[in-house]
Amino acid sequence: MSLSAWETTQSLYLARADEVSEHRPLFTGDVVRGPSIGGAPGTDLVMIIAHPCAMRSGPHLSPNVLAAAVRPHAAEAPARWTDGFFNRMPLPDLEGDGGAFHVAWLEQIGLVPTEDLQNGERIACLSTIGVNILQQRLVFYLTRLEVETSVLWEAFSHTYEESDLLEEWVEALHDVEPTPTESFESWIHEGSPTRQDRLRDAQYRSQIRGELRAEIHQRTAAQNQ
Repeated sequence: MSLSAWETTQSLYLARADEVSEHRPLFTGDVVRGPSIGGAPGTDLVMIIAHPCAMRSGPHLSPNVLAAAVRPHAAEAPARWTDGFFNRMPLPDLEGDGGAFHVAWLEQIGLVPTEDLQNGERIACLSTIGVNILQQRLVFYLTRLEVETSVLWEAFSHTYEESDLLEEWVEALHDVEPTPTESFESWIHEGSPTRQDRLRDAQYRSQIRGELRAEIHQRTAAQNQ
Protein backbone atom coordinates (compact mmCIF):
# COMPACT_ATOMS: atom_id res chain seq x y z
CA MET A 1 0.00 0.00 0.00
CA SER A 2 1.07 3.60 -0.50
CA LEU A 3 -0.53 6.78 0.76
CA SER A 4 -0.05 10.16 -0.90
CA ALA A 5 2.66 12.62 0.08
CA TRP A 6 3.10 16.29 -0.64
CA GLU A 7 5.09 17.35 -3.72
CA THR A 8 6.22 20.66 -2.24
CA THR A 9 5.56 22.26 1.12
CA GLN A 10 3.77 25.13 -0.63
CA SER A 11 1.39 22.72 -2.36
CA LEU A 12 0.20 21.42 1.02
CA TYR A 13 -1.13 24.80 2.20
CA LEU A 14 -3.62 27.32 0.96
CA ALA A 15 -2.36 29.93 3.41
CA ARG A 16 -0.07 30.26 6.42
CA ALA A 17 0.58 32.94 9.02
CA ASP A 18 -0.51 36.39 7.79
CA GLU A 19 -1.69 34.92 4.45
CA VAL A 20 -4.76 33.50 6.22
CA SER A 21 -7.86 35.57 5.45
CA GLU A 22 -10.01 36.53 8.41
CA HIS A 23 -13.03 36.17 6.11
CA ARG A 24 -12.43 32.51 5.22
CA PRO A 25 -14.89 30.18 6.96
CA LEU A 26 -13.48 27.59 9.34
CA PHE A 27 -12.77 24.48 7.30
CA THR A 28 -11.33 20.99 7.49
CA GLY A 29 -7.55 21.15 7.89
CA ASP A 30 -7.39 24.58 9.54
CA VAL A 31 -4.79 24.82 12.31
CA VAL A 32 -5.68 27.12 15.20
CA ARG A 33 -3.54 28.28 18.12
CA GLY A 34 -5.31 28.76 21.43
CA PRO A 35 -7.74 25.86 21.92
CA SER A 36 -6.78 22.58 23.55
CA ILE A 37 -8.20 19.08 23.59
CA GLY A 38 -9.04 17.29 26.82
CA GLY A 39 -6.80 14.28 27.25
CA ALA A 40 -4.07 15.81 25.09
CA PRO A 41 -2.27 18.27 27.38
CA GLY A 42 0.88 20.14 26.52
CA THR A 43 -0.18 21.87 23.32
CA ASP A 44 -2.35 24.82 22.37
CA LEU A 45 -2.48 23.92 18.68
CA VAL A 46 -5.34 21.96 17.08
CA MET A 47 -6.32 20.97 13.55
CA ILE A 48 -9.96 20.73 12.51
CA ILE A 49 -10.63 17.23 11.17
CA ALA A 50 -14.43 17.38 10.96
CA HIS A 51 -16.01 17.34 7.50
CA PRO A 52 -17.44 20.79 6.57
CA CYS A 53 -21.01 19.46 6.60
CA ALA A 54 -20.52 18.07 10.11
CA MET A 55 -19.38 21.48 11.34
CA ARG A 56 -22.41 23.49 10.28
CA SER A 57 -26.15 23.77 10.41
CA GLY A 58 -27.06 26.27 7.71
CA PRO A 59 -25.03 29.47 8.23
CA HIS A 60 -24.21 28.59 11.82
CA LEU A 61 -21.33 26.54 13.15
CA SER A 62 -22.04 23.64 15.49
CA PRO A 63 -21.29 24.38 19.17
CA ASN A 64 -18.34 21.96 19.09
CA VAL A 65 -16.02 20.81 16.30
CA LEU A 66 -13.91 17.65 16.09
CA ALA A 67 -10.18 18.42 16.08
CA ALA A 68 -6.80 16.76 16.57
CA ALA A 69 -3.86 17.88 18.71
CA VAL A 70 -0.92 19.39 16.81
CA ARG A 71 2.65 19.13 18.12
CA PRO A 72 6.23 19.63 16.92
CA HIS A 73 7.77 16.54 15.32
CA ALA A 74 11.09 15.48 13.87
CA ALA A 75 11.24 16.39 10.18
CA GLU A 76 10.76 13.44 7.84
CA ALA A 77 11.00 13.43 4.03
CA PRO A 78 7.74 13.09 2.06
CA ALA A 79 8.58 9.54 0.92
CA ARG A 80 8.63 8.37 4.54
CA TRP A 81 4.95 9.19 4.92
CA THR A 82 3.67 6.95 2.14
CA ASP A 83 4.04 3.73 4.13
CA GLY A 84 4.27 4.82 7.76
CA PHE A 85 3.28 7.28 10.49
CA PHE A 86 -0.36 6.43 9.80
CA ASN A 87 -1.57 8.04 13.03
CA ARG A 88 -0.14 11.43 12.05
CA MET A 89 -0.81 14.16 9.49
CA PRO A 90 2.48 15.82 8.44
CA LEU A 91 2.67 19.60 8.64
CA PRO A 92 6.09 20.75 7.42
CA ASP A 93 6.98 24.43 7.85
CA LEU A 94 3.63 24.94 9.54
CA GLU A 95 4.15 28.59 10.43
CA GLY A 96 6.06 29.58 7.29
CA ASP A 97 8.99 28.49 5.15
CA GLY A 98 11.89 27.40 7.32
CA GLY A 99 9.66 26.88 10.34
CA ALA A 100 9.38 23.84 12.55
CA PHE A 101 7.91 20.54 11.37
CA HIS A 102 4.65 19.60 13.13
CA VAL A 103 2.10 16.80 12.96
CA ALA A 104 -1.59 16.48 13.78
CA TRP A 105 -2.03 13.37 15.94
CA LEU A 106 -5.05 11.51 14.57
CA GLU A 107 -5.26 9.42 17.74
CA GLN A 108 -5.44 12.51 19.98
CA ILE A 109 -8.80 13.92 18.97
CA GLY A 110 -11.76 15.49 20.70
CA LEU A 111 -14.46 18.12 20.51
CA VAL A 112 -13.33 21.72 20.76
CA PRO A 113 -15.79 24.54 21.54
CA THR A 114 -16.40 26.53 18.37
CA GLU A 115 -16.08 29.73 20.38
CA ASP A 116 -12.50 28.74 21.27
CA LEU A 117 -11.69 28.19 17.59
CA GLN A 118 -13.18 31.54 16.61
CA ASN A 119 -11.27 33.34 19.37
CA GLY A 120 -8.02 31.54 18.58
CA GLU A 121 -5.37 32.44 16.02
CA ARG A 122 -5.72 30.53 12.77
CA ILE A 123 -2.16 29.96 11.59
CA ALA A 124 -2.69 27.71 8.56
CA CYS A 125 -5.27 26.45 6.07
CA LEU A 126 -4.61 23.36 4.00
CA SER A 127 -4.90 23.42 0.22
CA THR A 128 -7.32 21.13 -1.60
CA ILE A 129 -4.68 18.40 -1.96
CA GLY A 130 -3.69 18.98 1.65
CA VAL A 131 -7.24 18.35 2.84
CA ASN A 132 -7.47 15.26 0.64
CA ILE A 133 -4.22 13.91 2.09
CA LEU A 134 -5.55 14.56 5.60
CA GLN A 135 -8.78 12.71 4.86
CA GLN A 136 -6.90 9.85 3.19
CA ARG A 137 -4.69 9.40 6.24
CA LEU A 138 -7.62 9.68 8.64
CA VAL A 139 -9.64 7.05 6.74
CA PHE A 140 -6.65 4.72 6.57
CA TYR A 141 -5.79 5.16 10.24
CA LEU A 142 -9.35 4.43 11.37
CA THR A 143 -10.25 1.67 8.91
CA ARG A 144 -7.07 0.55 7.06
CA LEU A 145 -8.96 1.28 3.86
CA GLU A 146 -6.78 2.94 1.22
CA VAL A 147 -8.67 5.59 -0.75
CA GLU A 148 -7.07 7.56 -3.57
CA THR A 149 -7.05 11.32 -3.07
CA SER A 150 -8.69 11.67 -6.50
CA VAL A 151 -11.70 9.72 -5.17
CA LEU A 152 -11.92 12.06 -2.17
CA TRP A 153 -11.72 15.02 -4.55
CA GLU A 154 -14.65 13.71 -6.60
CA ALA A 155 -16.70 13.19 -3.46
CA PHE A 156 -16.01 16.49 -1.70
CA SER A 157 -14.81 19.06 -4.27
CA HIS A 158 -18.14 20.88 -4.20
CA THR A 159 -17.61 21.66 -0.50
CA TYR A 160 -14.23 23.25 -1.27
CA GLU A 161 -15.84 25.33 -3.98
CA GLU A 162 -18.64 26.49 -1.68
CA SER A 163 -16.10 27.50 0.97
CA ASP A 164 -14.20 29.58 -1.59
CA LEU A 165 -17.44 31.26 -2.69
CA LEU A 166 -18.38 32.04 0.91
CA GLU A 167 -14.96 33.58 1.54
CA GLU A 168 -15.28 35.79 -1.54
CA TRP A 169 -18.83 36.83 -0.54
CA VAL A 170 -17.91 37.73 3.05
CA GLU A 171 -14.73 39.53 2.05
CA ALA A 172 -16.67 41.68 -0.44
CA LEU A 173 -19.79 42.33 1.66
CA HIS A 174 -18.67 42.40 5.30
CA ASP A 175 -18.95 46.22 5.29
CA VAL A 176 -22.17 46.17 3.25
CA GLU A 177 -24.39 43.68 5.07
CA PRO A 178 -24.79 43.02 8.81
CA THR A 179 -24.79 39.22 8.46
CA PRO A 180 -23.05 38.28 5.18
CA THR A 181 -22.75 34.61 6.15
CA GLU A 182 -26.53 34.35 6.48
CA SER A 183 -27.18 36.26 3.24
CA PHE A 184 -24.80 33.90 1.43
CA GLU A 185 -26.68 30.92 2.84
CA SER A 186 -29.93 32.31 1.41
CA TRP A 187 -28.32 33.04 -1.96
CA ILE A 188 -26.65 29.64 -2.35
CA HIS A 189 -29.98 27.89 -1.71
CA GLU A 190 -31.92 29.84 -4.33
CA GLY A 191 -33.27 28.11 -7.41
CA SER A 192 -34.43 24.61 -8.27
CA PRO A 193 -32.06 22.89 -8.29
CA THR A 194 -30.34 25.20 -5.85
CA ARG A 195 -26.93 26.68 -6.53
CA GLN A 196 -25.56 24.45 -3.79
CA ASP A 197 -26.89 21.38 -5.59
CA ARG A 198 -25.48 22.62 -8.90
CA LEU A 199 -22.03 22.92 -7.35
CA ARG A 200 -21.90 19.13 -7.26
CA ASP A 201 -21.50 19.21 -11.05
CA ALA A 202 -18.12 20.74 -11.89
CA GLN A 203 -19.49 21.91 -15.25
CA TYR A 204 -21.59 24.59 -13.51
CA ARG A 205 -19.04 25.94 -11.04
CA SER A 206 -17.61 28.73 -13.17
CA GLN A 207 -21.17 29.81 -14.00
CA ILE A 208 -22.12 29.97 -10.32
CA ARG A 209 -18.98 31.93 -9.52
CA GLY A 210 -20.00 34.41 -12.21
CA GLU A 211 -23.47 34.65 -10.66
CA LEU A 212 -21.90 35.29 -7.27
CA ARG A 213 -19.74 38.12 -8.57
CA ALA A 214 -22.69 39.70 -10.36
CA GLU A 215 -24.73 39.52 -7.16
CA ILE A 216 -21.90 41.06 -5.14
CA HIS A 217 -21.64 43.89 -7.67
CA GLN A 218 -25.38 44.51 -7.50
CA ARG A 219 -25.48 44.57 -3.70
CA THR A 220 -22.42 46.79 -3.45
CA ALA A 221 -23.82 49.22 -6.01
CA ALA A 222 -27.15 49.37 -4.17
CA GLN A 223 -25.32 50.18 -0.93
CA ASN A 224 -23.40 53.01 -2.59
CA GLN A 225 -26.44 54.70 -4.11
